[in-house]
Amino acid sequence: MRKNEYSSLEEFLSQYIGVWAPSDDHWLGLDFSYNRVEYRFQTGSMYETKDTVLPDGRIATYGLYRKNDESGARDYILLGEFATMDDVLDSTCIEGKPFAEIIIDADTELLGQD
Repeated sequence: MRKNEYSSLEEFLSQYIGVWAPSDDHWLGLDFSYNRVEYRFQTGSMYETKDTVLPDGRIATYGLYRKNDESGARDYILLGEFATMDDVLDSTCIEGKPFAEIIIDADTELLGQD
């Protein structure tokens, strides 16, 4: 049984363009579960008010986070920040697998969008 609502990468990409417009199906964040661990894909930083400048001088546009199972001030732990969607898709900060594969994996469960 397929848990994931995304059957293609294009479906994900059409919803996350860096602009929030729910009436047009454009979102800023996605909570999802992969191998029983909860994660969040986020446009912009979840916790910082100013832009992150990456080591190569580009501005971070997206972030990937893992849910913090331990008590603490923050609900999510930053795994990585990225300047472009291509950088996110190529990222291997979740279990060493490309995010492009994880986000359309049949066992990835989409938990919520905002």
